[in-house]
This record gives sequence, C-alpha cells and structure tokens, in this order.
Amino acid sequence: MQLLRARVTSKGQVTLPKTLRDTLGIHEGDHIEFAVEASNNASIRKLAAPGSSAGALKHLAKSKPLTVEEMDEAIRRHMRKKYGYLSLKK
Repeated sequence: MQLLRARVTSKGQVTLPKTLRDTLGIHEGDHIEFAVEASNNASIRKLAAPGSSAGALKHLAKSKPLTVEEMDEAIRRHMRKKYGYLSLKK
C-alpha cells in the first residue's frame, strides 16, 4: 500500500496527488466519491461519467419495436410461467 499526503486549504480544498490521479484515471471535470467508515478510514473512487452506460444494452434490442399487444402477451406468458394459470382479461 502506498501512502500519499496532501494539505487542506483554508477553504477545505485538497489537491489530489498526481500519482493518485494517474492511478484512478481522474481528470479535470471528473466526479469522485468518498466513503467514510465508522473507524474514520476513508476511501476514494472515480465515478463513471454520466451517460457512459448509454447503449450498453443495445445488443439486446430487437430490429423493430414491440407493439403494446406483443408486450401484453409477453407479460401474460411470464405470469403464467411464474404463477401457473392466471386469468388476465384483455
């Protein structure tokens, strides 16, 4: 484990050491999260950029959108499979 030090300014600001920024891939404008444990130990991690998961499920998309009727039928099939016979009126 490597120990790094930084000084807190009068405004409560800290400059993250370059080694830490490089290790975590932190750049200007990135968001970070601090976790503080009951023992007063803290950890830091870089948060994923907003929208970075956009398109992550694109491979699951069908070539054409489902109709409402197709969605209703899929729900009926799932409910029958999960709970047995179930009367769902249209």
